[in-house]
Amino acid sequence: MTRANVTFEYTLTVKTCIEDIAFHLVQRSIDPLPVIRRVIDQFEARVASFPLSVQVCPELLQLGCARYREYNLEEGYRVLYSVDNACITVHAILAQRQDIKQLLFKRLIHL
Repeated sequence: MTRANVTFEYTLTVKTCIEDIAFHLVQRSIDPLPVIRRVIDQFEARVASFPLSVQVCPELLQLGCARYREYNLEEGYRVLYSVDNACITVHAILAQRQDIKQLLFKRLIHL
């Protein structure tokens, strides 16, 4: 997707994250499509204008990785992304309480 003068790229991990979120929402009888659209729309609207204005992800910073930023939404989701010039790569969309280390481990064993 392209917005303003930036391009958004979504990784395969994001696809897996969205599938997990959708599964949990359906279990609670919530239509996942509008929720996921809102998350992506709010994220892109904010980050397109000011990609570096969002905090570096504290959990990953503790692991020595300062490359990834974390955008937090009021709905209880967070988006992990990195910036390379005009390209914003989205690496994961998680629930606030979801453990990043667990996601990383899950991705490693599925590769």
